[in-house]
Amino acid sequence: MPVGPAGFPSDWLADPSSPASDVELALLLVNTLDLLEDPADRLRDLTWLTHALESARHDGLAGELTARDLPRLRRLRDALRHVFETDDDAQAAAVLNPLLERARAVPLLVASGDGPASLRVGLGRQGIAALEARLPAALAAFVATHGTGRLGVCGSDPCRCVFVDRTRAGTRKYCCSYCNDRLAARAYRRRRRS
Repeated sequence: MPVGPAGFPSDWLADPSSPASDVELALLLVNTLDLLEDPADRLRDLTWLTHALESARHDGLAGELTARDLPRLRRLRDALRHVFETDDDAQAAAVLNPLLERARAVPLLVASGDGPASLRVGLGRQGIAALEARLPAALAAFVATHGTGRLGVCGSDPCRCVFVDRTRAGTRKYCCSYCNDRLAARAYRRRRRS
């Protein structure tokens, strides 16, 4: 499996040389439950997630998380997974809106001295509080722009990792090239036996 430095497939991030977007951070969090790994739940402690955040160039956020945050991280992971699993914008809203309200995820306009102003959520928050505001807000903005059709769950059993479909045609079915190749090899072996 082609993996990045944190042990996650290199094709989970659009540009591994740039800091991960908040949508990609949501992807990383949800994929801390990976049925192809042993153990499948990477949130038994913070080791994998901290390393993934550092590799995704979010060192500060990685350093702000503590072991006390693990139950909240698991709840956030489980809630966000539902957004990737649905193909209905209304169902995504039913999941995301309560998360946004609970986190008081208010977008604020941030003026930059060297570029255009931007909307940011979770300013001044750290660790799990920042993730609880930023990740649902990022997925909500993504769904508002692209719909749920560009979010998906890997079609290669038993993998249940999630992905963002960045293909032009919107036809992605697998979380990474490893799962795509694994399924293709299985189909090839079946054809040869026939």
